[in-house]
Amino acid sequence: MARWDADIRFWILAQVAATALAAVLATGCLPCGDATGPQCASPSEEHKPSAARVIYYRTNFTDGTTGPLDVYAYGGGSCEPSLDQRDAGSAYSIKCTIPGGATGAAALQAWFGHGKLAGLPLDPSLDRDLFQEVRFVLAPGALAAVGGTTCTSLNPTSQLKVHKSVYGQAGSAWNGWVMSNIAPCSDGDIGLFSEPEMWIINGGRYPWPQKLSEGTVYDVVYRYHRYTAQNCGTIGIWVNGNKVMDSPCWSYMGTTNGSTQGLLFWDGATYLQSSLSPVVVYDLFTQATNYPIGAATPSP
Repeated sequence: MARWDADIRFWILAQVAATALAAVLATGCLPCGDATGPQCASPSEEHKPSAARVIYYRTNFTDGTTGPLDVYAYGGGSCEPSLDQRDAGSAYSIKCTIPGGATGAAALQAWFGHGKLAGLPLDPSLDRDLFQEVRFVLAPGALAAVGGTTCTSLNPTSQLKVHKSVYGQAGSAWNGWVMSNIAPCSDGDIGLFSEPEMWIINGGRYPWPQKLSEGTVYDVVYRYHRYTAQNCGTIGIWVNGNKVMDSPCWSYMGTTNGSTQGLLFWDGATYLQSSLSPVVVYDLFTQATNYPIGAATPSP
């Protein structure tokens, strides 16, 4: 398996930082760590330790770089700047391609505590909400690459994953949170869906709206929260503002299985197996923060 890293620039959200600093100077308010908005110290509390800093990372597709994210690719996969699809105000997207007939990957990689995120904690979901927003477009031909949404003799093992959240570059059903994918024969004619990464324990399927739509922007928000005292985790998923999943605290959700390698997100053409033709996924945007994004809600 060969991997290569894109030329990365760490883009600090200066405007956000300046706004937060201005708020501190003007009001004594600091961003809070529980996703409820600004936290302000009363006179009696002004000498207590300040709230935890908010963690931000963000890609910079405006100039065609991937910001603080790396590229994870093998099996002939590649990710590069593209003019084919892009968000308003952005000059580029990141086009991730896997050739036909291949089993491989071509995805953006956010690996906390490693690479360009080496300065961040290994797992920012510990006892707090961590929200991730991903925007992507399936290019025409994505459906053909897996042989459609129905199972036939041509696609018995075909599948395409567009997201995985795990600890380190682990294999299937070893640790982590969820994967989002389409697998016509193993999971039926339900289109794109999410399921626990530990599917050998819970193989529940959570279908997305828009069964599988090529050329349409999917705006997906994932919410992660590991509860260390209870030794369990919750996951919430919203697709284009529609709640797909909001789990109770499951012992296998967010499990590390002993891994100390740090939380890792893969998004794009994360994994393609037994493809019938090439697949292209355009990554438009991804970020993580401890504030709710869009229609997403904080943990109970």
